[in-house]
Amino acid sequence: MNMKKSNTNKQSFILAALLLLSGLLSGCIREDNTDCPRPFRLFVKAVDIDLQDITESGEVKQVFLFVYNEKGELIQSIELDADFIKNRKAVPIELPYPGFEALHFVAWGNVNDDVNFDKSDLDVTLKDIGAGIAGSPSDLFYGTLNVPVEYGGIEAAGDQTVVIHRKTSQVVITANGLKKWNGNKDGEYTYRLTESHNTIDGKGELTGPMVGYNPNAVMDINGNLGAAPFRTFPTTGGKTYTLEILYNGEVIYTATEGTDGVKFVPEVGRLLNIYIDFRAEVGIYVAISPWDVVHQFVVIG
Repeated sequence: MNMKKSNTNKQSFILAALLLLSGLLSGCIREDNTDCPRPFRLFVKAVDIDLQDITESGEVKQVFLFVYNEKGELIQSIELDADFIKNRKAVPIELPYPGFEALHFVAWGNVNDDVNFDKSDLDVTLKDIGAGIAGSPSDLFYGTLNVPVEYGGIEAAGDQTVVIHRKTSQVVITANGLKKWNGNKDGEYTYRLTESHNTIDGKGELTGPMVGYNPNAVMDINGNLGAAPFRTFPTTGGKTYTLEILYNGEVIYTATEGTDGVKFVPEVGRLLNIYIDFRAEVGIYVAISPWDVVHQFVVIG
């Protein structure tokens, strides 16, 4: 008897046995599918604050998708790019045997270098610039979905969709006639806006220390100081922002509401417009407009 051939046959038998055992442990028995978890497809849908579908708009550049079982254990993490989201491609969710009772999905969209992202607890934190000032966040989206696992066959179960919503606010500020009001003094004019929490946790809730914002401000040739729309985390509990105007680092004007008493309260997914007219008697005007749509104030003076 050829000893080399005998060893080869023995090794082949052992390998086949291991593969069969692996199949029995990790897959469903095809003759009886009653204990088989049914696979399904998952889609990501982006909506604006008015629940209008903006998936194909390209506003969502990337999505981090995290999959947990019913025990809160992380099963898988997946990164989806802009093309995947915009073209509504499906994520095939194949379930291992014996499977889970349920799956919990958490999706974060547009998490980039503008913020700090902790993938262990899924917290998104604003970057610390110093002196209680934070950097403007990226255009963040967030959503969750719970899916009970269906059993009883290997055919696909129904499709599921995790809907992601915008989590940030926008602010635009204009101070008309500011330089003349300040005696036409040359120097550095800036804004400081306070305050909001600096973190959105893995449950989508605001938390963490309070911070302010120092948006880029430009003085035009007519002495008007403008800050183009910038993103912030919203305030909590309907609290107003405090807006400070600084000249060479010193506060020269402070406001928290419009002349008509409308507070500087941001809204998630909308643009807070603040317009201060320093000509003649100071007037402050406030308006909330759709995302990226700057309100055009008509002020006679």
